[in-house]
Amino acid sequence: MTADRILVVGAGVVGAAVAFHLTRLGHDRVTVLDTRERAALPGSTGLAPGFVGQLSATPELAVLARESVASYRALSETAPAPAFWQVGCLEVATTVARLEQAHRDVEHGRRLGIEARVLDAAEAVAAAPALVDAERALGGLFIPSDGAADPAALTGELVRAAELAGAEFRWRTPVSTLETENGRVVGVRADGAVIRAERVVLAAGLWGPVLAARVGVRLPMVDVQHPYVFTAERPELDETPIDAPIVRYPEHTVYTRRHGRRYGVGSYAHPPLPLDQTAALDSAELPFREVDFGSAIAEATRLVPAFRGARLGRRLNGVFALTPDELPLVGPVAGLPGLWCAEASWVTHAAGVARQLANMLLGVEELAVDPDRLAPGRFDSWSDEKVNETALGHYRGIYDAH
Repeated sequence: MTADRILVVGAGVVGAAVAFHLTRLGHDRVTVLDTRERAALPGSTGLAPGFVGQLSATPELAVLARESVASYRALSETAPAPAFWQVGCLEVATTVARLEQAHRDVEHGRRLGIEARVLDAAEAVAAAPALVDAERALGGLFIPSDGAADPAALTGELVRAAELAGAEFRWRTPVSTLETENGRVVGVRADGAVIRAERVVLAAGLWGPVLAARVGVRLPMVDVQHPYVFTAERPELDETPIDAPIVRYPEHTVYTRRHGRRYGVGSYAHPPLPLDQTAALDSAELPFREVDFGSAIAEATRLVPAFRGARLGRRLNGVFALTPDELPLVGPVAGLPGLWCAEASWVTHAAGVARQLANMLLGVEELAVDPDRLAPGRFDSWSDEKVNETALGHYRGIYDAH
């Protein structure tokens, strides 16, 4: 095993998970840089609703999600407080066609190694009465091994475990550019100084493409805006453990879950809102505009019992990245030795992505996913227009499990 230094740019859930998996494999020469304070999470991780669902129409996403669940469960065994609850996911069917699809999805899940079963209407309501519309639910697909995460706490645990195993995290260390010599990346420039490393991993989320572009690399990511709304705190939820499943309404592109003393709901039932790729962002959260999301959120809150007549709390407009095939960008950057990527990933797949990359970096163990399927340069021949148009076409499509 090589003992060279690996530098990770970004300490969100993906970057922290990369350090975690590298150190689990015995590689402790890992340094992670982040511009933020240790306790802050200005990127997409800090806004993520924390749904960890494994069933997907894309087999690679299912594999990465399964790997993530395994990592989060293992991490929970040593964590001082829970950050991941394996409460399952319920996909509610409100039409006969969707209920029939649920039966097919059981077989689809079996082929992917994911257990699932169909619930009748009464069972679906009983599983999460605050979240399932009893008047519209005809039944649902239940996936017991799915779960809910607290993304901030989960990231903190990944950092803690990686540090205990020898990784170094440097906070308040903004990276301004990648350093190159003789056609390869040899480190980064941060706070005016050069930090050298044999390999650099971009795990900077929305800021990854900005750094890549400065050395002539295009990462095929399209940033989109997305709404998520919480209720105000509910006294009846005080001190009650999270035991209800995460709930999705695939036909309505709505999803909902409990967050401690609050409920949250998100919706894809609006036109995709791409972000200007040249915009300079200090945070992945943008102002919540009623004109963009108002009707979608109104429909979602009418659908979910816990939101009917409830006083609403925080309203989020978070930014996340799409790719033209929904798959993350994982692996070495072709044509620029020394630069690697772990980009365009959500909490759902973060630990699976990190394990895949760590295995590639160290050349150990069998890879869970064909690396060509995740290669950062797989769309190099595509125009920007084609990348953007195709990626935006998947905004609602990410909901399909079949």
